[in-house]
Amino acid sequence: MTVAPGSGPKGESLLDHEYDGIREYDNPTPGWWHAIFLGSVLFSVGYIAWYHWSPMSYSIWDKWNRAQVAEYERIFGEIGDLEPDEATIVKMMGDSRMMAIAQGTFIGNCAPCHAKDGGGINGVNLTDEQYKNVKQVTDIFGVITAGAANGAMPAWQNTISQNERVILAAYVASLRGTTPAAPRAPEGEAIAPWPGAKQGSE
Repeated sequence: MTVAPGSGPKGESLLDHEYDGIREYDNPTPGWWHAIFLGSVLFSVGYIAWYHWSPMSYSIWDKWNRAQVAEYERIFGEIGDLEPDEATIVKMMGDSRMMAIAQGTFIGNCAPCHAKDGGGINGVNLTDEQYKNVKQVTDIFGVITAGAANGAMPAWQNTISQNERVILAAYVASLRGTTPAAPRAPEGEAIAPWPGAKQGSE
């Protein structure tokens, strides 16, 4: 088939430029493709405005946090209100489900100062036998609740619930005797072992 210069099958025209003896037909992107592209741009503008500035927006982390709160309410609803006494804290240390919840709380709130494994960064080492503000296991709950060291250790009583603080105290107590990756030097005074609790699990 002979193709007339500047034209092609079905009336398509050839472009003027040539490369290695090859010439292209002038076959522009179809209109529906342009419509989809423009629609994507407009959608992205609206989505960015909604995601960053709308009070109704949410992220996957917000959704996860809501699910976590609901799960905490379900679990704590089964066990009722936990008292920050010695027996309860020691009991929670042996509850793997409570310790899994407390570990998440610890990593999210305490790890920036105490490290994920409790060995301490700018906060004290929680894994050794020496303590600055703790003489007995219930004191851990008190430090978490009211803070210490003139605010260097913040108070969490208005941030996390009492039940969470109780199991967090139990989790911190369970870190005693473990081996962190980069432990900070001991501070404070050596105290007696926790009563009736197995500690030092790696």
